[in-house]
Amino acid sequence: MKYLTKMYISLIESLGIHTADQLYELFSTKKHGMPISRHRAAIMQSRVFFFSATFAVLVPIWSVVDILFLPRDLWTELLLIRLFSGAAFAVIAWQSHSNPNLSRARILLAAMLAVTPLFHLASDHWIQAYQLNGTEQIIAELYALLPFVMVAGLTLFPLTLLEFISYALPIFLAAVFSAYPQTTAEIAQAVSTVWLLELLLGVALFASLTQLRYMLSQVSHASYDVLTGMLSRRAGIEILELQFRLALMSEKPLSILYFDLGNFKTINDTYGHDIGDKVLKMAAKQIRDMVRKGDSVIRWGGEEFIVILPTASAKEANDVIERIMQAGVGLRPDGNPVTASIGVAEVQQDKLSDWKTQVELADHRMYTAKTSGRTRSIGVDGETLMWFEATESVAV
Repeated sequence: MKYLTKMYISLIESLGIHTADQLYELFSTKKHGMPISRHRAAIMQSRVFFFSATFAVLVPIWSVVDILFLPRDLWTELLLIRLFSGAAFAVIAWQSHSNPNLSRARILLAAMLAVTPLFHLASDHWIQAYQLNGTEQIIAELYALLPFVMVAGLTLFPLTLLEFISYALPIFLAAVFSAYPQTTAEIAQAVSTVWLLELLLGVALFASLTQLRYMLSQVSHASYDVLTGMLSRRAGIEILELQFRLALMSEKPLSILYFDLGNFKTINDTYGHDIGDKVLKMAAKQIRDMVRKGDSVIRWGGEEFIVILPTASAKEANDVIERIMQAGVGLRPDGNPVTASIGVAEVQQDKLSDWKTQVELADHRMYTAKTSGRTRSIGVDGETLMWFEATESVAV
């Protein structure tokens, strides 16, 4: 037991895992934010394209070797599935040129990995029907290496544990089915084949998780504000651009909230930046806790935050603001509640044509709220929500 514990600790350290959340991120994608999903989708699709395009050419070309060394009837049968497989790989490569999307990337990878096991099972079935010897047998044995090639290919994809298992299991089962011994003399070879495949799967899993962990670390540093845990401005702009395009294409609402914490400069000036940082962190946490999982919270600059609310109408945006006002965003060092001036802009009702105009409009409304006495929200058509009125309604 002590030895197993040391192995586990060594594995965790080698993957750069320091918290339970980091470990969970390697098991499932549920805690992956949009930046990591988009980045992972782009990498997966680019590598699917490379492999599929390569196999689309090499698989049919290998028929020349079959024609030179295998019996005519056998290479004719193999040629058919080679042409079919080559065409399938070509279609997958063509589809992988679409805009990066994690669901599409997963489907394309699954399709690419499915072609080879099917090709392997079909070719093995036909090869077994022939008595081969010498060079013919050597060429036929190369077909048995196809599952190993696909397992090796998995090392190049940043996958979670659950994703890896879902992709590797069909390959493993196809290889086991193909290697199943028909006679006692074949048992030793079958066992060695399965053992080698399991070894390669272990190496591929470690390589895949290592890539994912490195990617999570890099994207996190590049996309998230270290102090507040919110999205950085650069990453937030990418998400806002994407959500704005989706809203225009689908003609669905998209609201943004522009926050400016009230009199924040006086906290830094009076109590110091360390206290100011604590206030910022608490405000960020409260805002994140009050929005939906699919919403995005961005640190736009200093004490200014933007919340992106996909598919949320102006009324639904006001509901979110009321929840935030009621829950509060923390306390100032003197014990008084932290408040904010908020501006709201919604794509459809405001008839906006680009995301920059939406941010400018929300910023303008925030400034109007700020110059009108702070502690309030200015929304579409000038609708106003007062901070302390929302707080008092909860108290009552």
